[in-house]
Amino acid sequence: MSKKSITVTGLILLTLGFSAACQKQENKETTAPPKAEEAVADQKLELVFHSSSGDTEESFNSFYGDALRKKFPNWTITYIRSAAGRTLPELLGMKQKVDVLYSASNTFNEMAMPVELQYNMTGLIQKHGIDLGQYQSDLIEGLRTTNGEMYALPITNIVQSLFYNKTIFDQFGVPYPVDGMTWANMLQTAQRLTRKEGDKQYLGFAASPSFLSMNPYGQSFWDTKSDMPTFQEEVWKRLVQQYFIDPAQGAGYKEWVVASNRLPYRLELTNAQLLAMFVFNSQFPLTVPEDMKKIDWDMVALPTLAEEPGVGSQSTPYVMGVTSISENKDAAMMAIQYLMSLEMQSDYSRKGYMPVLDREDVRSSFAQDTIFKGENWKSVFYNKPGPMAKSSRYELMAGKQLQAVVPRIVKGEIDLNTALREAGENAQKAVAEAKKQR
Repeated sequence: MSKKSITVTGLILLTLGFSAACQKQENKETTAPPKAEEAVADQKLELVFHSSSGDTEESFNSFYGDALRKKFPNWTITYIRSAAGRTLPELLGMKQKVDVLYSASNTFNEMAMPVELQYNMTGLIQKHGIDLGQYQSDLIEGLRTTNGEMYALPITNIVQSLFYNKTIFDQFGVPYPVDGMTWANMLQTAQRLTRKEGDKQYLGFAASPSFLSMNPYGQSFWDTKSDMPTFQEEVWKRLVQQYFIDPAQGAGYKEWVVASNRLPYRLELTNAQLLAMFVFNSQFPLTVPEDMKKIDWDMVALPTLAEEPGVGSQSTPYVMGVTSISENKDAAMMAIQYLMSLEMQSDYSRKGYMPVLDREDVRSSFAQDTIFKGENWKSVFYNKPGPMAKSSRYELMAGKQLQAVVPRIVKGEIDLNTALREAGENAQKAVAEAKKQR
């Protein structure tokens, strides 16, 4: 898979983005000479970062803050954690300045747009000489709006992977999953592992309903053109059927879900040790290392659907964007640029966080500084990423309505068509209520 070149469409959008940016007073930038950047680096200034993710200050410092303080010793790097009384709208109400927002890509617009903090960084990107061609093209084009604007840039990436408990496979004499397996192959394997042994119900496969947001088709939950949910699209029937209904057909699976009143999740893999395979984000083992130590595990690339051979999940990069109210936009852009540099991308890769810089030498060291360096980490790069859905401020709001009906479908409380219709109606109500509060 080659991502070294930008498509013709991407070049056209890039050109249009630059042209549009030049027409706006806020983005009339010229290329910043090195001395100009040195002058900014020498200034005594404060950059304030905020995220709706609730990351701890320790987490922020580990990923970003400490590196930025070392690179720019004259700057004060401040992180304000989202909490009661310190949400973004509340901070703005207190006249608190915020220079950089960061979050997962699928939550960025929902965080920034309601308070109008999104800022088209196209001019800053040009001014600071950032070559977007160095980065994974699917991420750059996925983050670019339909109007060619760039509100955020990727720092690290996440895809969906298949994790499995080797002990369960060994117990029942079933071959381990492999990179390149199809969804049909995986389901056949799951059926062999869904069984009851004594008092213990084993489940072959599970995925979180949030997995739907990373579907390989690039299908969004909310259509910005029609301003309506997309749940009547045929693709959602296929996805829910394949991801959730089909795996639950094995002996005892549905009964377990009914008795537990929920779908199996990560603790069934690591703690209860009754789940054989689980689809989750590629950073999963590094997020809960103590739980992962409880099992003999490995990972493979996400199995692919027959309609999309060789295509994995969408990417969900962690992104940063300069805010519209920042008084230090050049410094904010320089901070983001440094986190996207070869130095930082190499560091992230070694620590097991997928780099966004499109270099094989950076990818080759992936996860080698982690306690799990012997696992099949190369699998995260095996598939071609699916196209990123264009996100709007209502994307997650709509998606929550679809995710909420999935357990009811699996339990047999509601049929698929009715569930999708109900999810669509609830999404419209939720968005209508949100619009009233704007």
